[in-house]
Amino acid sequence: MVKERGIFSIETVWFEEESEGVVEPDVTSIEPVLNAIGRYYGTPIVCRDVATKKELKFFLKKWCSYPMSYPILHIGIHGSSETLHLYDGDEVSLEEISDWMTVSCENCIVHFSSCSVLRGADLAPLLEGNGFSAVSGYRKKMYPMVDAWPFEMIYLSLLHKTRHKLLEPDAIRSVDGKLSAPPYGELRKGLGFRLFVAD
Repeated sequence: MVKERGIFSIETVWFEEESEGVVEPDVTSIEPVLNAIGRYYGTPIVCRDVATKKELKFFLKKWCSYPMSYPILHIGIHGSSETLHLYDGDEVSLEEISDWMTVSCENCIVHFSSCSVLRGADLAPLLEGNGFSAVSGYRKKMYPMVDAWPFEMIYLSLLHKTRHKLLEPDAIRSVDGKLSAPPYGELRKGLGFRLFVAD
């Protein structure tokens, strides 16, 4: 197994809990799921929290420093069609994210763990302009997003188990085929998961 097939996760504050006028800190995070994958496969995991557009841009630029060691870019932020919604109210389009990428993203995949982001999305800038092997995410709105995380554990594990040395398009297609078949196909369909692979 390629130990360098690391996951770089950028995640937002998902919820705020308020009880009797007191706001409780948010503890919802996919980080434990990612750490479980990392421990099992012996691969590095980086998790960063963002609340603003400036922070998101900063950590995407940091990821651009070492995409080959962390070829799975995981972005968990509230979303709607082609748009991410940050905690402070800022919005970021997929086109902006593409513009912030300053390196070739060949043999890398970006996954949007976000409601509806891939609904009607133009992914040409990420696939053709930035060179990602694939872009994945959801077309449906989910609440809470945590409902999708068991599927994401399956999906990310399959990316690690592929026999291909690199996460090139053929490797992603093999994962896509497994996700479309039983026992995963119905879960995938119910979540509105989409996986777009470069030509």
